[in-house]
Amino acid sequence: MRCIVVMAALAAATLPFNNPVFASNYSGEIAVGSSNSIFQIGPTSNLMIDISAIGARDQTICPSCYSSYNDNYTALLLNQSGTVLESVNETNYLYYNMYSNSHGIGAGPVSVSVPAGATTLEIESQLSIAGLLGTDGLPLNFGVLDISSSGSIATPIPTTLPLFLTGLVGLILFAWHARRQNSLTNYEIG
Repeated sequence: MRCIVVMAALAAATLPFNNPVFASNYSGEIAVGSSNSIFQIGPTSNLMIDISAIGARDQTICPSCYSSYNDNYTALLLNQSGTVLESVNETNYLYYNMYSNSHGIGAGPVSVSVPAGATTLEIESQLSIAGLLGTDGLPLNFGVLDISSSGSIATPIPTTLPLFLTGLVGLILFAWHARRQNSLTNYEIG
């Protein structure tokens, strides 16, 4: 019985974490490689999406070698049933060495008109970074995703939170079962 009370208390404690926080701007890190970010959006007419990677050039690479940033991403606007209402593909890249640079292609915010009925924004990104260092002096392994809206955007729930809570409930159930088996064994012996 105590186990059920504890589980109910844990479930009640996690409810505030499951409600998204709405704002008109979002800024967060996006990992190098493939990533998928999903946001709940409120009524809005326009979104500005920008993915960038800012870092210092790695001085240990040769002067004619390129430092580069490349990002291909797709922004999907979906309705409540998951139907794609609008899709925008974008490519950003910038490469440079000690002697020249590309001046970037598409390196800037992308404006997306939000169709009526859109409730979800999904950004599928493929980011690669080479020869750039972060503020800690280590190779840069993330970009920055910035979204601004004329309405509201919900910050995403970290995908690890539901997984953590599921594991925690599983451990509680396992401990409860082991304790129950132990008490039954002691009852039979005694």
